[in-house]
Amino acid sequence: MPLRFLIRVLLGFAVAAGTAFGADATVDIDMTLRLDPAKRTIEGEARLRLPDGKARRLLLAKSARLISLAIDGQSTRRRHRVRGALRSWSLPSEASTLDLIWSMALTPTPTHLDHRETLGRDEATAAELGSFLPAAAHWYPGLQVDGEPALQRWRVTIETPPGQRAIVPGRLVEVRNSETTWTATYRMDVPAEGIDLMAGPYRLSERRMTSIDGRALSLRTLFHPEIEALAGDYLDALAGYFELYEKWIGPYPFDDFTIVSSPTPTGLGMPSLTYLGIEVLKLPFIRHTSLGHEVLHNWWGNGVYPDYTGGNWSEGLTTFMADYHYAEGASADKARAMRLGWLRDLSAIPPGKGLALARFTSRRHGVDAAVGYGKAAMLFYMLRERIGRAAFDDAVRRFWRSHRFKVAGWSALREAFEAASGDQLGEFFAQWVEREGLPRLTLVAAEGGGAELLQDEPVYRLRVPLHVRGGTTRQVLLEPLEAPRHHVERPADSGELLLDPDFQVMRRLAPGEVPPTVRDINLAGPTQLVVLGGDAMDGAAGELARRLLDSEPTTVDGDSPSPDRPLLVVGTPDTVDAWLSRYGLEPRPAQVGRRGELQAWAGRHGATQPLVVISATSPNAAQAAARSLPHLGRFGWIVIEQERSSERGHWPSTPQSIGLRGSEKGAD
Repeated sequence: MPLRFLIRVLLGFAVAAGTAFGADATVDIDMTLRLDPAKRTIEGEARLRLPDGKARRLLLAKSARLISLAIDGQSTRRRHRVRGALRSWSLPSEASTLDLIWSMALTPTPTHLDHRETLGRDEATAAELGSFLPAAAHWYPGLQVDGEPALQRWRVTIETPPGQRAIVPGRLVEVRNSETTWTATYRMDVPAEGIDLMAGPYRLSERRMTSIDGRALSLRTLFHPEIEALAGDYLDALAGYFELYEKWIGPYPFDDFTIVSSPTPTGLGMPSLTYLGIEVLKLPFIRHTSLGHEVLHNWWGNGVYPDYTGGNWSEGLTTFMADYHYAEGASADKARAMRLGWLRDLSAIPPGKGLALARFTSRRHGVDAAVGYGKAAMLFYMLRERIGRAAFDDAVRRFWRSHRFKVAGWSALREAFEAASGDQLGEFFAQWVEREGLPRLTLVAAEGGGAELLQDEPVYRLRVPLHVRGGTTRQVLLEPLEAPRHHVERPADSGELLLDPDFQVMRRLAPGEVPPTVRDINLAGPTQLVVLGGDAMDGAAGELARRLLDSEPTTVDGDSPSPDRPLLVVGTPDTVDAWLSRYGLEPRPAQVGRRGELQAWAGRHGATQPLVVISATSPNAAQAAARSLPHLGRFGWIVIEQERSSERGHWPSTPQSIGLRGSEKGAD
């Protein structure tokens, strides 16, 4: 959910827990809008009832035309200042109301962007196929109070031409339809962070249910006509998520929830709604995975606001209580695979190139996602394993009751978990939230038949699972590790000793434990690009690199790639196979063969550097796969046929292990 953070970045504001976005700095907005998607214009009239504050400024996009401004009913002209794309006006200390009329021209809705390019966009766009006006674009008047962006409550009435429906977050209170306009009014009666507006040629489907506290809830879909038939299945899924999370956390904080379709590959969560791309909604697994994630954000992120000055915990808690919860419910193997995925992505980040959770705010590139989603989710997994499921669930309910519609940081979470468990968790949170790195563990044999568990410095305090496997028996040891070296006593039975084979400890994985994935090259730093197959492949290779990588690669000659940097190789099947053979690298895997129009696989070159090879039958095949491959980055190998993945899979992971000789009776 990058939009809220972008508001802070654009304005240069710092958010302090307990002061920013508090109930004492909330502006009430009553607004009437006229949106014309065909003409790409919006006109508005608004009254703002102002909270107290020593220094207050009115905010509006520089591209908007302010037609009139009145302060406490008196028309006025005031000097403004411009900062980037934003204009602002200082307000008299005694002012209590503002009345404004303004208009704004909107840019065309983009149809050529991929999902990553839509993240964090702050342009207000419009077209008959769909309009999106994010709060970060400042398309409507907002307020800064004492150097902080004020929270907002609102009543918004939106008029659109016939055939168009519009929505903003909040409770739908009225709909009027005539031959010339469609009009809807929405209310947000609790403080929220900003008004995002969506519109399109929507078809409405609706279902009612009763909240756990007895309120009537309205579940809706606003879908484009081509996906209207999916509405029933999505409403069924919504009802299940509401039942799950109300019982787990507490009552849903709003009265409505709407799934809104977008003509662009968007995936955004806002208070009381989610905005998802049409093509995304067509995927059958979305209602069983991503939809629940967005629903849960109404508790974490839109119901309790993260204190961004100390890091955004909401993405990790949502990932753990949504994505991981669904995997865990499906099978132990799927849950283990998700934990491995988190650790694999974190291990692909070179030491010193990551960031601490205390510095994560929103997802802008691969490192952000690995830390803010994966590392934080793994923290909550280890926390639950430490204090127990009952105490964990009690803590999230406590946290929700205490901080609903308030700003809360990592320290508030720690206090809730300490109160529920009776455990002192200061050191646990400090080492996982404030430190940038990960512990590196090594298992080695020791004299006398035991083992040594080694940890690179600076050390972490850990509880490390060691599995003893002997014949048909299996024993689990939980070893406390608080120093660089820890002796593991020789077990009674002979067998094999494995280091954390189920990936239950946050750590940097050893090379054999990390099965290579296509995503690795995006996390490991600046990448080299080798293009094989002649000039015709250059454009397609550049497009593939642009889609797969967060930064521009360096094109190098096929004869001189550095063994110390990640490497992306793109070419035709014959040129790829010849190049791999010439440099003594592993040949094309049997898993991909030459099936389909494109094969991609991950491996390593040099000592430990990521290698991704993409073999395409033609430049057109490579170009066509450029959109789908980034979404398949968690796999080790992929076959693309008719622009879709027909086969894909993971390389195996080999845990660290040593052979053990059991202790003899009477031995020391």
